[in-house]
Amino acid sequence: MNAIEFQTIAHDGMLEIPMQYRHALDGKSVRVLLVDSQSGADEGSESLFARLRRVRVQGPSDLSVNHESYVNGEPDA
Repeated sequence: MNAIEFQTIAHDGMLEIPMQYRHALDGKSVRVLLVDSQSGADEGSESLFARLRRVRVQGPSDLSVNHESYVNGEPDA
């Protein structure tokens, strides 16, 4: 499978394929995936690390020290 990526503007339900790809795609069956390039910028404004900093883990205060005991289900954990 060959993948080609380009940006274009939709007009009345039509997408214009750039000239450099037209000959290669002419008469071929293609699969099209549309991504709104403007909405993606808003969603990705917060970095992964910023989102991970908001994650809170609930558990015992000694979980990081005695994690083996908790994983194995030892009664004195």
